[in-house]
Amino acid sequence: MNLVLKRGGGTNLIVRPQTRAPWYPSARSRPVQVQVWWRYKGEAAAAARLLGAFAPGQAVSVPANPLVDRDLILSTVSINNRGLKSVRDIADAHETVLAVQRETAAPTLEQVGASTHTLITIAVSGFSVLAIKRRVRTADNEAMTTNAAQFETVLNPGEVLPRIIYLVRPDSGTGTRGVWLRVSHSSGGPYGAENAAQMFTWADDTGAGGGEGFADPFGGETYDDLPL
Repeated sequence: MNLVLKRGGGTNLIVRPQTRAPWYPSARSRPVQVQVWWRYKGEAAAAARLLGAFAPGQAVSVPANPLVDRDLILSTVSINNRGLKSVRDIADAHETVLAVQRETAAPTLEQVGASTHTLITIAVSGFSVLAIKRRVRTADNEAMTTNAAQFETVLNPGEVLPRIIYLVRPDSGTGTRGVWLRVSHSSGGPYGAENAAQMFTWADDTGAGGGEGFADPFGGETYDDLPL
């Protein structure tokens, strides 16, 4: 930022920030090296870290396994054979946003045991230990438009989402009632794919007519015919 000092026409001194947009001439030579800088999306350009300097077209593999997904911004600064850089400030460098989303698969939903008049127990599988956010959508129809509701569970990085979710009946009706369910997960960034809408049924007030499932609530393996 440039500071321009001018007389105020009286006894006051006026200080006003003023600057021009950066201007660079068109490139006239091919780069011999390219610096690659990275920062998290949302950080200022000045926070960029140098990943390294590479030859044009060079393939680079960098291991990364953060606890939380966050989109990255990659900035590139070209250097010609005379050592001149394409920009004088990293804020003027060419930027590419790299979306980071590792939790992309649609989960699998299975009912655990028989539903009651007030409760349906659902086992969720198909998500990894990286998932720290879960979105649950319910509705009265398959298109997920009638009496639609949405619930979200958010954990701290490093914690693990539970395998079991409980669907609590929202009314006190006496008959059976169906509910459509869709679930998706996130490891910090955007949500991944949802499962296709599935319908589950609460029992009536006598405990009859509800849905039933045989999913393992613990997600373990079963071994049959073990030697005695």
